[in-house]
Amino acid sequence: MSAKSCSIAKLKAGLSSIIGEVAGGGEIVITDHNKAVARIVPVSRVPMLPHVDVAALFEAPPVKLRPGSPGSAKLVRSIRDDE
Repeated sequence: MSAKSCSIAKLKAGLSSIIGEVAGGGEIVITDHNKAVARIVPVSRVPMLPHVDVAALFEAPPVKLRPGSPGSAKLVRSIRDDE
């Protein structure tokens, strides 16, 4: 089955019918000034990616300073002064 194409203006005007066509297994290529810019396909044809906890990727364990070392504010100041 070949994909139908649809301009953005036609997509806006007929979104419900286009979604119905895609839900029935169709595929629609969206065009902007006759250039393909997107494709709408049924969810069943798109492999689902596993959930990734993005926030957990940026969490880091707290840094423990050695006893007797300067505090973090002094450390940041010394780095800035060196630049």
